[in-house]
Amino acid sequence: MKIRSLLECTVDTANPVSELTAVISAVLATDKGNESAILRELDEAVGNALATLEGGVEHY
Repeated sequence: MKIRSLLECTVDTANPVSELTAVISAVLATDKGNESAILRELDEAVGNALATLEGGVEHY
């Protein structure tokens, strides 16, 4: 049996930056001690998405 903790969020896309910031904060609060690793992986994912949008495909 696998036990999972789920966090369900509703995001108002009219204000995406503050909404996503709140979601990130909520996720970080559920995994104390791993905040740095989560943020590093998120930073990599955002960097890859930006590189794709800007025309280059860079993977860190």
